[in-house]
Amino acid sequence: MGIGAGLFLVAVGAILTFGVTADDIGWLNLDVVGWIFMLTGVTMVALTSYFWRRRRAVVRTQTVQPVVQRTVVEERPTHTVGRTDDGGGY
Repeated sequence: MGIGAGLFLVAVGAILTFGVTADDIGWLNLDVVGWIFMLTGVTMVALTSYFWRRRRAVVRTQTVQPVVQRTVVEERPTHTVGRTDDGGGY
């Protein structure tokens, strides 16, 4: 869910608790419902923040091995064995 849903629940709970002036709607007490929503929202925000912080700490502690590029140089002979290029024939 995340931080956004938690803040939404806190806002709805505050509206139900402090903004609605209905005394009692049958068996439902809006003040209690509002406090439950606010408590649930604060818990969601706290848990999300805890897990984000924990995940960020794990990423920072991992070591990264540097990439080493190796260049292979091929050695070629500078002369040819058994052949001469002096223009002479056999």
